[in-house]
Amino acid sequence: MNDRLVFPEGSLWGVATASYQVEGATYDDGKGASIWDTFSHDVGSVHHGDNGDIACDHYHRIDSDIELMQELGSLLTASRSPGLGCSRKAAAP
Repeated sequence: MNDRLVFPEGSLWGVATASYQVEGATYDDGKGASIWDTFSHDVGSVHHGDNGDIACDHYHRIDSDIELMQELGSLLTASRSPGLGCSRKAAAP
């Protein structure tokens, strides 16, 4: 029996993240805490006291993360709500 999934030629794959789950760097470059940062530090709110202070550290690894996405052939788009904890750091091209 073959349990392998086969997708049609030309199928496109996408990836998605949520900033809190990957960014980390809560206070770097004036970024500021989000509602999730505040909530996760409220004792008893999150299992094992986990938080996103470092997360996947995408904030500091953005260049290598983008290279990985390009190697996968992912279409890169970004969206962020203006004024909600946005950094003053320039985005990488």
